[in-house]
Amino acid sequence: MDTPETKSKLPLHIRVLLGIAGLPSIVLAYMLIVTFMSEGGNGISAFEVIYSAVGVFALYVAITGKRPF
Repeated sequence: MDTPETKSKLPLHIRVLLGIAGLPSIVLAYMLIVTFMSEGGNGISAFEVIYSAVGVFALYVAITGKRPF
């Protein structure tokens, strides 16, 4: 089993694609935060929260290059 030190990082081109694909999710996360602060949680669906969380995770992987699985 690989230890975290011996795992290789993702290639740069995959990290760039993940970063580009995750940008709309970051915008959605910002919109959810603004909506939550102004109107409360009534107008926010679970799908929006999950979609933005996956996008934040994708950007984390793109920035750090760590393989999550």
